[in-house]
Amino acid sequence: MILEVAGVSCAYDGTDVLADVTLRVEPGQFVAVAGPNGSGKSTLLRAMSRVLRPRLGSALLDGRDLYALPARESARAIGVVPQESLLDFEFTVEEVVLMGRAPHLGRFQSEGERDRVVVREAMERTGTWDLRARSILELSGGERQRVVLARAFAQEPHVLLLDEPTAHLDLAYQVQILRLAKSLRDEKRTAVLATLHDLNLAAAYADRLVLLSKGKVAAAGTPKEVLVEPTLRSVFGADVTVRAHPDTGAPLVLVKP
Repeated sequence: MILEVAGVSCAYDGTDVLADVTLRVEPGQFVAVAGPNGSGKSTLLRAMSRVLRPRLGSALLDGRDLYALPARESARAIGVVPQESLLDFEFTVEEVVLMGRAPHLGRFQSEGERDRVVVREAMERTGTWDLRARSILELSGGERQRVVLARAFAQEPHVLLLDEPTAHLDLAYQVQILRLAKSLRDEKRTAVLATLHDLNLAAAYADRLVLLSKGKVAAAGTPKEVLVEPTLRSVFGADVTVRAHPDTGAPLVLVKP
């Protein structure tokens, strides 16, 4: 499925925070959205996940109005990993991941054998199967983030939206989370859209990069096309230099002291 927004503007309390943004993510594609704080990254994901209806423009899933679809249908198609998940109850890890199957079940239907197979696969993929009997409240931040990602994987979405999935995580967990998202793209041709602060992580994992500035698209293209010194200096107001990564050739953004 293709998820896209066209000419989208969004506002809070009458103040626009996104203006005329167009973006498209296709099956088997990893798109990263980057930009300074307050540039509209999280707002864009809210607009693409039925949380914040655009003031202008359209949000489409396979050409259909996303906001006109039945909630269950959109939930089957789009999985969301928010920046912060409110998991404040004594659920076990397995119970949390099983919640990802809800869009596929009837109103009073219990999980069947296939649902449990899908959940186990998602947990094994994310390294959370051994945590299945533990309370979600006992886990570290990195472990909880992997559980939330497993819940999204269990949803079997066509499109996976990640809002700052590496925030507050150490380097090992950051790499692990993005590798997991990329593996889903590679193996199941899931469309992945992630907002990221770290430009070097975006360059390492994304096929395409959209750079936002003050609620507008400042640049869009491959990481090599977007991560160029004049653009970065203009958007971030920082003196940077861009080099090629010695192993991958991807852009490597360095801030000058």
